[in-house]
Amino acid sequence: MKNYDLLLLANKNLWRRKGRTVLTVLGVIIGTASIVVMLSLGIGLVESQKKQMSQWGSLNIIRVQQSWDFPGQEDGQQKRLTDEAIAEIREIEGVTAVSPAIEVGGEASFGKKMGHIMLVGLEPALMEQLEFSVSHGRLLNQDDRFNVVAGSQVINNFWDPRQRSNPWNWEEPPQGDSLELLNKRISLSLYNNKQQKRIYSLNVVGILSEKTMEHSWYVYAPISELKKMREFTNQGRQEEVYFQEYMEKDPGGRSSSSSARAKKEEQYSFALVRTNDVADTRRISRQLRDSGYNAYSIADNLEGIEEAARRFQAILGGIGAITLLVAAIGITNTMVMSIYERTREIAIMKVIGASFREIRWLFLTESSLIGLLGGFFGLGLSFALSSLLNHYGSSFVNPGGMMPGQEAIQISVIPLWLVGFALLFSIGIGLIAGIYPANRAINLDPITAMRHG
Repeated sequence: MKNYDLLLLANKNLWRRKGRTVLTVLGVIIGTASIVVMLSLGIGLVESQKKQMSQWGSLNIIRVQQSWDFPGQEDGQQKRLTDEAIAEIREIEGVTAVSPAIEVGGEASFGKKMGHIMLVGLEPALMEQLEFSVSHGRLLNQDDRFNVVAGSQVINNFWDPRQRSNPWNWEEPPQGDSLELLNKRISLSLYNNKQQKRIYSLNVVGILSEKTMEHSWYVYAPISELKKMREFTNQGRQEEVYFQEYMEKDPGGRSSSSSARAKKEEQYSFALVRTNDVADTRRISRQLRDSGYNAYSIADNLEGIEEAARRFQAILGGIGAITLLVAAIGITNTMVMSIYERTREIAIMKVIGASFREIRWLFLTESSLIGLLGGFFGLGLSFALSSLLNHYGSSFVNPGGMMPGQEAIQISVIPLWLVGFALLFSIGIGLIAGIYPANRAINLDPITAMRHG
């Protein structure tokens, strides 16, 4: 018997008792929908948390800072962000881009408004790789000197002294339009320890996108100019001179050239590290912390959420699996009843030369068809239930409504791999449930079956 003929015969036999077959398939539909929807809730939990976290920063970016110095700490244990350290980080597997950064803050004015800004220097060529994007204007390039890009909330760092006498009264926080800064100039005033003052005129060439909140309160400039600004602000720092003199001598009063060289090296405020994916982010973040750096990434917070989601999925998936197990028992019962009704037919098949293999696969095909139909329609029911949960369930998750520009929360997510898993699992359940009835069929004695059939 050809496989095609076997499939047609199995399908024909299956629908002899339409009511019984429909009820059995219905059990598989409910079981499949249960397990898919239950697992989709756990997946939706992780995905929704990822989306919410990504609004506060990229999941592929690590912020690295040098470790603190402690009294009595050996020089080799002090992890500083020097050019050598940046080069070492760049060589770590999974790192795609590294930019050192320097921070300089000071008083600023914009038109008739005054305020404070934090200026951050980065490598202009790496901004796009570090997932900076602008909503208006452009990013920095290598030719820029005093051109800057501003975060979406920087405009709220400024206030009009004529309208607000107390700049720290935030009972009514200002809601300025970030586009007011585009193609305008910000005057930044910096002082050094000699009480000398310099004013830098910064031209805003771009406004950063609101997709990530981590950049929204900062102004970004080329790092080459920030080095010069920091050099000016550090002039006259007596405590640094004393500390450097101390570091240049060992406990015996002798000069320590290695310590002196370490102090004279360029040190950065922090570094931004871009990785390939979230898994690399967490691995590299742990590796950097083990090396002695202070490393932080938003992706680090996902570990606890994913662990909770796995437990959540295990509980809900177990409930769905019980439902599918009940459906499997129903398939077995249906196939056993079918054997009792078709004993004469089975005997005739054996008499005319049907092999044990063909008879076994006939019943296994029938039970697999029940699993296939149940899995297919179960997936349809799963997508319908998932759509309803996402439509009505988001109001319970976020009762205050959606913020402007915020994506809708999906509490149930059915990825493609779950569709394939559910379909194969339901077919497998049908196949396993048909093993016992198939074995009973091939073990029937033809003479006894003809006599009592």
